[in-house]
Formats: sequence, C-alpha cells, structure tokens
Amino acid sequence: MIPGLTAGIRNQRCGGDSFDFDWRGERHRVDWHLKNGGNTRDPRRCLRIYYFWDAVRREVVVASMPQHRRSAIT
Repeated sequence: MIPGLTAGIRNQRCGGDSFDFDWRGERHRVDWHLKNGGNTRDPRRCLRIYYFWDAVRREVVVASMPQHRRSAIT
C-alpha cells in the first residue's frame, strides 16, 4: 500500500482496462489506477482513478475518474 492511503484503497495496474490518452499533444498509455472495493460498477461503492506519470513534466496526470471505465473486457 502507498503510505498515506486509506485502508481499502489500492494502487494497481489496469490490466485489460488500460487505454491510450492524449495529453499536451502526446499519446500516453494509462495502465495504473487507484481503486477501492471489488469489481462493482455501483457508483456508490466504486472508485477508480486512472492515471499516468508524465516523466518530462514530472507530474501525475489523472486521465479518468471517478468510476470504472467501459472497456472491451467490461
């Protein structure tokens, strides 16, 4: 677990939910997310914050939130 995160919040790879995201004229692969709970889509119990690290600007970019994204798998 990342220090400072509440119990139940996990930082994990997106797996099959990874996607490409255009940011400042460049294409980035979003393959990490902070999440809680199981694989529910109930917005009252589901949190997904999809992000990537922009190494050039040294910043975290949030690409999508707060719920589970639709994907080919889901």
